[in-house]
Amino acid sequence: MTEIVLSPIDITAPAIVAAARAAEAAGFRAIWTYDHISGVSFGGRPVLDSWTVLAAVAASTTGVTIGPLVVNVVARHPAHIAVATATLQQLSGGRVQLGLGAGAGPESLYSRELAMVGLPLLPAHERRQRVADTVTFLRELWAGEPGYEGIAVPEPVPPIIVAANGPKLAAVAGQVADAVNFHDWQPDLPRAIDAALGAARAAGNDRFEVTLEVPFEDQWLQADSAPRRDAAALGVSRVMVRWHAALGIGAIQRAAAWTETA
Repeated sequence: MTEIVLSPIDITAPAIVAAARAAEAAGFRAIWTYDHISGVSFGGRPVLDSWTVLAAVAASTTGVTIGPLVVNVVARHPAHIAVATATLQQLSGGRVQLGLGAGAGPESLYSRELAMVGLPLLPAHERRQRVADTVTFLRELWAGEPGYEGIAVPEPVPPIIVAANGPKLAAVAGQVADAVNFHDWQPDLPRAIDAALGAARAAGNDRFEVTLEVPFEDQWLQADSAPRRDAAALGVSRVMVRWHAALGIGAIQRAAAWTETA
């Protein structure tokens, strides 16, 4: 299954919506976008708000799955994530999948956008716990637990994908989420995937999936390519190709030749 991530960095809102329309027409199964506050870590380029972009994409497409890949749980309060998800689910007619991530640590280049607006730079174990706590909050809310009166519940309840950058967060994903997402460039990817799948088996999480974010290249668009076969052998069932404005909408349109079979 081939999906696409539309970068909200250094692009106008109308242009990213046009890219989303082209992606649906080209046959991509899902459309995602990143969640950033600032483009300071990308050379100071401007960045669009993920939820606003997704609302526009929801209104401009008809059948494709949509979602954030991934919401930063340090920058976004769980209650905001809950209400935004429920609203987006209504706008899309039930097409949302929710991606969650732990945000950047103090050692990461991406921590600059948190620090510049006064958000905390937390150590890895605290960020992993925030992911787990956010999933717990959402599951309780969506299950109708008392104490959350008046907070909208999405219908249907969306799957949750947790982005992981190593075996420890991958194991958290396997325990609490419906899927885990990795980058293709991640060190020791097989070990991280094994950690996620092992944790899912131990938790009885039988429908757990592994997804992989990869470059926008023909070898990843082709379902029968060697990289796709290698990824599938590791347990990957879905790939998301990364698109940015410099590639142009033409690249999305040309990908239609591959997405029909992938």
